[in-house]
Amino acid sequence: MPISKAAPAREGGNAFLDPIIGRGDTDPAAPFATYVAHGTERTVSQAAFRARALQFLALLRESGAAPGDLVLMILRHGLDAQAAFMGAMLGGMVPSFLPYPNARQDHQLYWRQHRTVFGHCGARLALVYDELCEAVAACTADIGITVLPLSRVDYCPACAMPSMLPGEDEIALLQHSSGTTGLKKGVALSYRSIVQQIARYADSVGLNAPAGAVIVSWLPLYHDMGLITGFLLPCWRGVPIVSLDPFAWIAAPTILLDAIERHRATHLWMPNFAFLVLARHARGKAGWALGSLRAVVSCSEPCKPEAFDAFLARFGPMGVGHEALQTCYAMAETVFAVSQSEIGVAPRRRAVSRSALAAKNVEPPETPADSTILLGNGKPISGCEVRILSQDGWGAERQIGEIVVKSGFMFDAYYRNQAATRDAFYDGGWYRTGDIGFLDAGEVFVVGRLKDVIIVNGKNIFAHDVEAAVSTVAGVKPGRCVAFGRFSERVGSEQMVVIAERSGESEEQAILLAINQAVLEECGVPCADIRLVGAEWLVKTTSGKMSRSENAQKYAAALSDATTNAAVNT
Repeated sequence: MPISKAAPAREGGNAFLDPIIGRGDTDPAAPFATYVAHGTERTVSQAAFRARALQFLALLRESGAAPGDLVLMILRHGLDAQAAFMGAMLGGMVPSFLPYPNARQDHQLYWRQHRTVFGHCGARLALVYDELCEAVAACTADIGITVLPLSRVDYCPACAMPSMLPGEDEIALLQHSSGTTGLKKGVALSYRSIVQQIARYADSVGLNAPAGAVIVSWLPLYHDMGLITGFLLPCWRGVPIVSLDPFAWIAAPTILLDAIERHRATHLWMPNFAFLVLARHARGKAGWALGSLRAVVSCSEPCKPEAFDAFLARFGPMGVGHEALQTCYAMAETVFAVSQSEIGVAPRRRAVSRSALAAKNVEPPETPADSTILLGNGKPISGCEVRILSQDGWGAERQIGEIVVKSGFMFDAYYRNQAATRDAFYDGGWYRTGDIGFLDAGEVFVVGRLKDVIIVNGKNIFAHDVEAAVSTVAGVKPGRCVAFGRFSERVGSEQMVVIAERSGESEEQAILLAINQAVLEECGVPCADIRLVGAEWLVKTTSGKMSRSENAQKYAAALSDATTNAAVNT
């Protein structure tokens, strides 16, 4: 779905923007959001939010932005990020969040990666904090993007509400798929798709009649889960938001529990690892009153019963019922949710055979040692179809294959990436998710991935990017390394494993440390385990490609061997 200069927005309603605009008149004093930062809270009303959005619209227009222009935003979590995004939408522009640089990242690497993003996407403006202007300008000097410092908004009076709003088939925003470089594939979404999705999803999570509902979120807005559940859905439904900065949550996870108790929050979305993080950080501390929670939804990573059990063991006595913990299967390509477990009912658990799963079969376990528990992700939400694509065609119930999805709110194309778009669809518009799973009584179960993606604490990392970084390390044979994820019960997420063949006489410990540093700089997470092996240890496919699955199996077998080559755990 290419982004081009849009024709002047047509008169008439916009089903997404109209309720947001109208609330500033019909319920101006109602809370839009409460922003929690540095131990303080600031509540912003519906009228104040709209006024700030119109200030940003005035700034963008003054800077030359027009309907259809892509506006990139590198902003920290808070009022200005959300108001700037909404202001761009009101003006018919196409906003898109990019990750804010992490203090622990290699900043040279960050800007080198984003130079590629800026050059590819054809953005008109980049709205950034003043302290980032110089770096953004340096990295876009030959591209022609206008770098707009955020401080200028305070000198722009709010403009009048536009007399014409974007048409519902116009592009509303650009989401970016996750990746080590951040943003390899852009997903362009129309207003019509967004409204169709969030209207149905709001119904599936009990927000169709949102009286008394409060959503609390620490999720980053450049990710689809944070953008939809922590901003656009509550913004459209008029549900108050309690917004925490992601960096602040990482530094002190229990501030989320404080916010839930203080604001009587009812809905919360998190990746699987966060359930374990909260349970561990809350040990030995005073209790919280958490009985207001109606839905704590696990999404973004594979949902694991062990994480739910740990969460309930810690917070059940504080009022969290087992039926409050929910599961969801979602992706940016469908705006957000594909399926959702039933609110008020504990997600279904299904015991299956580990060995059968490895052979792509769904069978009951014959022994306790062979048993693994899968959490169901619920049935597809209204308007979304899910099927299983096996090697022989369409799969039957309880047959494992690739999960494919079709809906009226599906994206049309990856932005400026015809090859990826062509590969993404099958037989009349079925989107190939790259995930492996099965259907059981109409419910979606996810068991793995076809794509070579490692998910560490909710972050998608492309294995080939890790391997490329490792190949640059002195003492490693270029191209003779492999990266894959291995699920850790202790952490509740996949962990990064790297195996590399040695070259030359470099000191072993120095190689291990250099590999970990290269991976950390490339993707922002350390390795959980690094193995140095001898020549020809690694397994390749018949086509000459590195076989991640076979090398992962070989690694697992070697874990019990005390003579395995040197390892470092970081």
